[in-house]
Amino acid sequence: MLPRIFTVLVAALTAVLPGHGGLASAAPGGVVQFHHIHGLAVDPKDPDVLFVATHGGLLRVIQDRQWEWVGEARHDYMGFTHHPQTQGTVFVSGHPQGGGLPNPMGLLVSRDGGRTWQPLALRGQVDFHAMTISADGGTLYGWNVMGSPGLYRVSAKDGAWTRVDAAGLRDVFSLAGHPKEPESLLAGTQLGLLVSRDGGNTWTSATRRLEGVSVTAVAYSPKDPRRLYAYAVRQDLGFITSNDGGKTWSVTGLFLGREDAIAVLAPSPHEERTIYMATFTSDLRKSTDGGETWTPLAQKGKPVTR
Repeated sequence: MLPRIFTVLVAALTAVLPGHGGLASAAPGGVVQFHHIHGLAVDPKDPDVLFVATHGGLLRVIQDRQWEWVGEARHDYMGFTHHPQTQGTVFVSGHPQGGGLPNPMGLLVSRDGGRTWQPLALRGQVDFHAMTISADGGTLYGWNVMGSPGLYRVSAKDGAWTRVDAAGLRDVFSLAGHPKEPESLLAGTQLGLLVSRDGGNTWTSATRRLEGVSVTAVAYSPKDPRRLYAYAVRQDLGFITSNDGGKTWSVTGLFLGREDAIAVLAPSPHEERTIYMATFTSDLRKSTDGGETWTPLAQKGKPVTR
C-alpha cells in the first residue's frame, strides 16, 4: 500500500501547474484552480478565515465559500504554520517562483497575513516539508529535506536556529506542537506516531497500535490537548481520534484507499469539534462534529461553488 501513496506524493511534488483545466465558473473571490495543499490554519482571532498554503501561493477562504489569493507571491509553500496567538503572523518554507529568492527559500515570515514576506532564517539552506510552532509561539520546528536534512528548531522572534539531534526521528510527514506544553511534540512518520517531551531532542513511540504504520497527518485539538486526530495508512485505521492524549484510539471509518491520504489536519482554535483536512490529491473538507461527517470545500483543487 505504501508505494502507491508515495507515487501520489511524488506526483504532487512534480506536477506542472498549467494544463490541469479549470472550473466553468470561479468560486466567489475569483479562484478557479489550485494545486497541492501543504498547509492549513484557522485564523486564531477569526473563526471564519482559513489559510491554505499551496504549490502556487497562499489562499484565504472566508466562511468556507469565498476564496481569494493572498498577496502577489505565488511561491511553492511546502511548509506552513500560523502563530497560535498573533493574528496575521505566518511562517512558510519551500521553493520560490520568481522574486529573486534562493532555492530553497529557507524560512520566511509574514506579519500581515501573507501579503508580504521577509526572510527569518536559513536562507537558501532548508526546505521544511513539515512545520509546527510551540504553544507559547516562541519556537518553530521544521523537518528539512534538503541540504543537511533533519529537525530544526528556530526562534520565531529573531531566527536563531539549531539543528536538533532528534534521536529516533526519521521519515517525517507531519509535526504537531502541544497546545499547552511548549516542548511537547508529535510526529507522524513512515513508521508510526512518535512523541517528544524535550523540544525534539529525543523521540519514542506514542502508541504501540500505530507502530510500523505510516501516519501522514497528526494534530492536537487547540481547545482540548487530550483530543488528537491522525491519519494512518491502513484500511482498518484511516482517520482516527483519541480523547485521552493518544493512549487509546477510535476508528471513524474514513479510509481514502490506495490512491490518497490525508496530508494536513487543522483543528479550529475556536470550536472544539471543528476540523479541516486536506488530502494529497487536493481535496479540502470540513467537519463540525469531530470528524464523524465531512463537507467538501474543494475537490481535486477546485473550489466547490455553492
